Amino acid sequence: MSAFPLARTAAGLVFTSGLAAVDPDTLTVTTASFEDQTAEVFRQLDAALTAAGSSRAHVLRLDCHLSDRRWFPGWNSAFRTHFPTAAPARITTVTTLPIDGLLIEIQAIAVATAQEDRS
Repeated sequence: MSAFPLARTAAGLVFTSGLAAVDPDTLTVTTASFEDQTAEVFRQLDAALTAAGSSRAHVLRLDCHLSDRRWFPGWNSAFRTHFPTAAPARITTVTTLPIDGLLIEIQAIAVATAQEDRS
């Protein structure tokens, strides 16, 4: 079992943990390129939301943390691709990420379509 849940639900909402291209057992980055890391965080987002009874279509807010501002154009492109309509509110922060080689981490708040409270 993971040290932390991928998502929790309460009050009809899903709150994801920070999702990143990191092996949970070794805490090492699993892929080097920004594009591959971004694809991995969206794969994890979809899995976490599905397991919590939601989907990307129900995301209300998405927080993105980038390791460098040079990734911002790629992040904008990925955001538009993964949210082509009804995009959620979002914030993007450039910051030091906790693992060397990590370029992007995201977290989301979504409406839970299955109303099981896991708080």
